[in-house]
Amino acid sequence: MTYIDFHTHSRAVPADTIAVVDGLDTWGIHPWHADEACIVPDLSKILAVGECGLDGLHGPSIEVQQQTLRKMVALGEAYGKPLIIHCVKKLDTLLHLSHELKHTMPWMLHGFRGKPQQLHSLLSAGFYISFGFCYNKESLRLCPPKYLMLETDNDARPISLLYRSVADTLGISLPSLCTQMAENYHTFFRKETSSKTKHCRYTQKITQRS
Repeated sequence: MTYIDFHTHSRAVPADTIAVVDGLDTWGIHPWHADEACIVPDLSKILAVGECGLDGLHGPSIEVQQQTLRKMVALGEAYGKPLIIHCVKKLDTLLHLSHELKHTMPWMLHGFRGKPQQLHSLLSAGFYISFGFCYNKESLRLCPPKYLMLETDNDARPISLLYRSVADTLGISLPSLCTQMAENYHTFFRKETSSKTKHCRYTQKITQRS
């Protein structure tokens, strides 16, 4: 079986896993660094823009974070890339922006630990939902399979362990879960091959300070 890890910071990827590695297969400005100048890579060579988003506990002001997120959304739309979203304590603001910007590319909220009410709000806005090792079982059971993703993020444990836990929670077979994750991978990233791409070449400078 092949496992899909939809978001990880580790580059030590097991042989049985296709991993979407932050900073290697994706690129974005994290909300903690939303006020910093940066270099934008050739986005045609990556799978997604991210992680980017909003954080009510860390980073510069939410106004600055929103400005940067808007720029990330614009890049995703211009290059036809989905977004991987980090959101802490600012879900209502994120949902408002999602509605306002009327984006055409899909967004995935990574590391979701929230309750069913929050899940419903995200699904109503068209979000994909990525669960890590710390997940709300009720929310997981309520998430439609076609919007479900699984990730390790910063956890060093192999994604296969999470798949077994999730399959048990959902009451489905491990092969069935792997098949669904492969379908979601192809749909979200619009890609039919392995995500193990090379480092992106930096080509353009962008200043986030306004």
